[in-house]
Amino acid sequence: MKESELQRLAEQGNGRAIAEVLKPIFRTQQIHVITKIEGVNLLKIQLESSVTPDRAIAEEILAPWQQIWQTNLTKTVIVEGWQFGETEASWQWTIVKGLLSQSAIKQSPDSFAAITSPKKAEFDNQQISQKLKKSFAQYLWQTNVSPLNNALMIKLVVLDQRDRREYCDIVRQTLQNLDIKEFTKIHLHVYQRKQQKYLLKTSFALNQPLPNITLTKSYSTRSLPTASQSAMLIGCILGVVLFLFPLSRFVLNAFLTLVHEIGHAIASWIFGIPAIPSFDFIFGGGVTIGLSSRPVTLLIFAIYGGLAYLAFLYCRNRLTLIFCAAIALIYGLFLITNWDQLSIISMGHIAEILVSFLCLYFACGKYFCYVGGEQTIYAMLGSFSFLENCSFFWNLIFNASFKAVYYQGKGGVLDNDLVRLSQVIAPLSLENIAALLLLISLMMPALAFLTFRYESRWIPTFYRMCQRSPQ
Repeated sequence: MKESELQRLAEQGNGRAIAEVLKPIFRTQQIHVITKIEGVNLLKIQLESSVTPDRAIAEEILAPWQQIWQTNLTKTVIVEGWQFGETEASWQWTIVKGLLSQSAIKQSPDSFAAITSPKKAEFDNQQISQKLKKSFAQYLWQTNVSPLNNALMIKLVVLDQRDRREYCDIVRQTLQNLDIKEFTKIHLHVYQRKQQKYLLKTSFALNQPLPNITLTKSYSTRSLPTASQSAMLIGCILGVVLFLFPLSRFVLNAFLTLVHEIGHAIASWIFGIPAIPSFDFIFGGGVTIGLSSRPVTLLIFAIYGGLAYLAFLYCRNRLTLIFCAAIALIYGLFLITNWDQLSIISMGHIAEILVSFLCLYFACGKYFCYVGGEQTIYAMLGSFSFLENCSFFWNLIFNASFKAVYYQGKGGVLDNDLVRLSQVIAPLSLENIAALLLLISLMMPALAFLTFRYESRWIPTFYRMCQRSPQ
């Protein structure tokens, strides 16, 4: 379809044409545009982004369209701001109320000429982003720079809280050093990672004193929003229900079996033994098939080569170098002392425990949740894994018949993991090992929540470790 025809249809209220015209305009703001027609007289324009789209920016961009649609349309047009993964709009704006009659419509074929997209900057956005990342190297998570008429919109997502005025000083100094003459005003929005509320929202001119900045509350710790609390409660209830019914418990145990065997396989490959995880359709459960009885020297060299390459890439990052050296030392000790076999045997149950932690942590932070319901699924899997692990270790300690069956192994030939561990670790019996793993399993829900709540304490360190040249 020709561009002129697309523009004409957009003026007349065609939803698909409106979406096609607005997409390139909002793309500079990293906002996705979707249009929905509900009934005869209602058109919804949904603006979606990884963070809640800024309503002020949307109103400024859509202001020329509002003038045209108020003249040309009788239908109601509503603009909504959505964050990816949310089930409800964060804000709603009725751009056209649909009160005009057909007789009041005034056709204006040339009206589209009044529409101008945001000013295209005669500079490299990437250059400014890189300069800001360097200036904020210690605590910047993400940056987005977009031109908006004669101003620059700068969004910073930070890891921890600093003096809010410091953000403005650093941004202004960075931009003044770049000598940008096309823009005279800066719109600065500062968010803390995974928080929808602003730490700072202000505008200032590049060559004028900074305004009095109204500070918002700092978030040194995170708390669960009401929506997340509801989703996790539903997920945990589902996990308990699925655990109590034998059929659903049998089905979800297949998930834990797969996790268990993948844990064995990963540990085997790390220590130089190729292995394939699989289900055991004869005796039940799973089995990891080792393709070699001894470590393959080539794989050991590959592991050390990878650590050496990582150390080379991060040679200016002292913290990462120390981490790589510690991993190399521990890895060598495990190979020399034969603890590699101990790690391979124990990694099955450790993987199951880690899955309960990760699922609950992802549910708390709503991580990797792109459609509605995924947060509830994470909570369900985390709670089910937690209950299944605790039940298994509890029965090994206090249920004599369960323990007798476990001692029989697979077909009376292959010993189960914890039996093999008790044979390797002489001072600890099967009951002692099960009690230790039970204690670790009981700690996972609290540990997942505390990891989520105090992210601002550990994420900056992790972020600095990922920087090749931290300042």
